Amino acid sequence: AVLLGAYSFFFIAPTYESTAKLYVVSASDDSVVNLSDLNLGTSLTADYEQLMLSYPVLNRVIDRLELAKAFSLNNPSDTRILEITATSTDPQMAMDLAETMAEEAIDYLPDTMSTLAPNLAQHAKLPESKVAPSYTKFTMIGALLGLLICAAFFIVKYLMDDTIHTADDMEKYFGL
Repeated sequence: AVLLGAYSFFFIAPTYESTAKLYVVSASDDSVVNLSDLNLGTSLTADYEQLMLSYPVLNRVIDRLELAKAFSLNNPSDTRILEITATSTDPQMAMDLAETMAEEAIDYLPDTMSTLAPNLAQHAKLPESKVAPSYTKFTMIGALLGLLICAAFFIVKYLMDDTIHTADDMEKYFGL
C-alpha cells in the first residue's frame, strides 16, 4: 500500500481537465427557434462531434497552441450540448486547449457543414483540482495486492509444511 501510494504521489504527474460547452441549434430565418430547428440541432450535434476530432480542426488547434494533447467530446443524452474536455498536466494548458478547440470548432464547422455557427454556452474554466491520479485508489490497490501476496505466501507455506505437530501427524506419517 505504501509503495503504490508513494509511486502514484511521486512518479505520476497529476492531470487536470477543463470543459467548454457548445450549444448546437440553428434558428430559422425569422430568428425564432421552432421544433424543426431543435431536431436539426440534435442531428448536427453528432456530426459536429465527429468533425471536431478531424484533422483540419485539430491541426488548427495545434497551430494556435503549438502542441497536441488529449481531447474528449461528450454529448449528454437528449441535449444539443457538446462538451469539449481537454486534459493536460498543466491546469492553464487544459483550459486553453478546451477553449481553443471550442473557438476553432465555431470557426470551422459552419463553413464545412453549411449551417449556422454553434453558440459558446460555457467557456472553459481553470481547473481547481486534479482529476488523476487518485492517491487513495493506488494505495488501496497496493493494500489489496499486499494482502493477496501475503495470503498466497501463507497458503503455500501451510501446504508445503510437512513437519510433525501432533500425535495424529505421527500416526499419519509413520503408520503407528
